[in-house]
Amino acid sequence: MSGTTSTAWIRRPTAALLLAGLAAGCGTSERADLLAITDVSVVDVDLGAIRADQTVLVAGDTIAAIGPSRTTSVPPGARRLDGRGRYLMPGLWDMHTHAHRQERAAWHYPAYLAHGVTGIRDAGTFADSAAAWRERHRADSLAPTVWWGSPPIDGVPALLSFGTPVGSPDEARAVARRYRDLHFQFLKVYDRIDPASFRALAAEARALGIPLEGHVPLRISPLEAVAAGQRTIEHLTLVLESCIPGMLATIAADSSRDSMTLLADGRLAASLARYDARRCGELFDTLATRSVWQVPTLVQLRGAFLPLDDPLGRDPRLASVPSGVRDDWVRYRADQPPARREAGQALYRRHRQLVADLHRAGVPILAGTDASDEPWVLPGASLHDELTLFVEAGLTPLAALRTATTEPARYRGEPAPLLAPGRRADLVLLAADPIRDIQAIRRIEAVVLRGRLVPRAPR
Repeated sequence: MSGTTSTAWIRRPTAALLLAGLAAGCGTSERADLLAITDVSVVDVDLGAIRADQTVLVAGDTIAAIGPSRTTSVPPGARRLDGRGRYLMPGLWDMHTHAHRQERAAWHYPAYLAHGVTGIRDAGTFADSAAAWRERHRADSLAPTVWWGSPPIDGVPALLSFGTPVGSPDEARAVARRYRDLHFQFLKVYDRIDPASFRALAAEARALGIPLEGHVPLRISPLEAVAAGQRTIEHLTLVLESCIPGMLATIAADSSRDSMTLLADGRLAASLARYDARRCGELFDTLATRSVWQVPTLVQLRGAFLPLDDPLGRDPRLASVPSGVRDDWVRYRADQPPARREAGQALYRRHRQLVADLHRAGVPILAGTDASDEPWVLPGASLHDELTLFVEAGLTPLAALRTATTEPARYRGEPAPLLAPGRRADLVLLAADPIRDIQAIRRIEAVVLRGRLVPRAPR
């Protein structure tokens, strides 16, 4: 890490233009559209450096300038936020959520912002729910930015109530066109779609220019999904299974199962001793070369098979979850057969190791939680847990931090760096350095969403 400052890092034409706008017409009264975060240490996640004693100027929803505090003047009327002893980093992204069913956004959105999550990727809801929430979202100044995925495109019948069943290549192509026309930003593919319909869906997605993302359908392999153009693999579906001789054929032969049921299947847990790392070499190399994003959602898997005595069941953060949802989680855990729980825990532990293996192989990883009503997955807070699990698996704090900041930006096609003049002002102010210790992301002092300082709940 470097504690030095570099004026070249922040001097861009955009900064001069924005600063000129700041100076024009500034009076002595405080202006809501101007914010200055002074004397702060800027966390350059792109370079892995800390730039001390910086002042960050925000105009409207945009970073106007970043520079050494001794040479960066604060325009009259700007609201000041004291950054001494604090660290400013980009806002976090949760790259797998389901925040827009059953009015979840009403309690999800505040929880995201309270934990520094300024953007989320919604991985599927009902089409009409998505349309309604997109209208409400545009009018909500305290809503995180949302990257919208289509309802899950599945086989017949669809596994999920909000899934879209397709039974033929023609139906798959028609669904792709319909969801493209509804302006979803990616097509979400699911477990039971048949191989012919999947291939037609993938080909139509390529022709339409809309990404295909989601689960690896259970009757094909991850290599086949990647060859067809699939851009993400959620929950590491079939990645581990690809490393166990014969397991993909066993799964493909039983179309009654789904990816979550497989993880509780004692046969899969019992097969872990046959894991063959060399067998995974071709897959890992392909995933890395093709930049196929993995969204592990370890916290979802942990919560699905949470031991009865796990401290998470008594976590004080549960107070932010509606009581009815908490009661469902408690019942789910109590009703789970011990054998199922033990099998799931074994798979959870192996998935954690797999995350480190993928990272070492150069496979890109995105942090996501599956926050919806999944057991023991707390919106916002669980993203902190996911990054902690990445570090426990073997990633450095910086590498883990990138999975929720720079990697989501790269996924969205946005240029580096994130903290620079002209970039949107989604910011999190921390009491400690997250590059040294990932737990610092829990020590939030302030959140800025699209240039607006988010009101903080009293402590």
